[in-house]
Amino acid sequence: MPECIIDIHTHIYPSVLARRAMKVAGREHDAYENLPVKENLLSRMQEEGICLSIVQPVVSKPETQRDVNRFAREVMRPGIISFGGLHPDCAHVEEELERLEDMGFSGVKFHPPFQKVFLPDERYHAMWKRINHLRLPVLIHCGSARVWSPYDLYPSGLAGILRLVPDVPVILAHMGGRSTDPGEERELYNFPENVWIDTAMSAERQPLEDFERIVEAMGPERVVFGSDFPYGTEQAAIHYIKNSCFSAEEKAKMLGGNAARLLPERALRWRKQ
Repeated sequence: MPECIIDIHTHIYPSVLARRAMKVAGREHDAYENLPVKENLLSRMQEEGICLSIVQPVVSKPETQRDVNRFAREVMRPGIISFGGLHPDCAHVEEELERLEDMGFSGVKFHPPFQKVFLPDERYHAMWKRINHLRLPVLIHCGSARVWSPYDLYPSGLAGILRLVPDVPVILAHMGGRSTDPGEERELYNFPENVWIDTAMSAERQPLEDFERIVEAMGPERVVFGSDFPYGTEQAAIHYIKNSCFSAEEKAKMLGGNAARLLPERALRWRKQ
């Protein structure tokens, strides 16, 4: 197993918002120790031997972007870093990307259904080109967010975006959306090598044999561990990979080695020893 388990996909919020954030999963009445706050994330990391968790902020409206990213920067400490949240419709989007880099974020997070944006739209081309110029890794929520949305993004809609960001890692969350359409799954296998998938919520929603089939075709070296804390659990997500059919070396890559390759060097300095 890896010396360092890296969780690429977690969420935490200010205490006053944490319970509201759980409404998306119908869990707003959970006990405090299950809420998405910094202390609970650190506790789960300690329990499961995770040395680095990456917070993935969601900027649902342009006007909340500064506040969301201010909190994301404040929670960074040994063991926890963050991507920056970006709403494509914010004013001066290219300047905002520069700001995210200056704030020390390790990448950019998009959530099309919550942001209500069609990411492949031509009006966002300059944004994607700037991301590529800055060499900022990208994580994109793929698939639905519990209910269907016209903004849901699956692999078939990503080709135009990927042509604009050939030089940065692009992580497709939730195994690329886990579509039941075999054609969408096949699209994954044709993507260039800078495209990765994360395992967020796979342990909770995907049979292990489906996971094994996709990883076998995609290649274990392009899969990164993500728990989607607090909506998924680190323990289930780790055991899911450990119980798969892959070799110890391949499991170690998925649990930490691959993430260490795709993250910028400055991000890895935050690993908790």
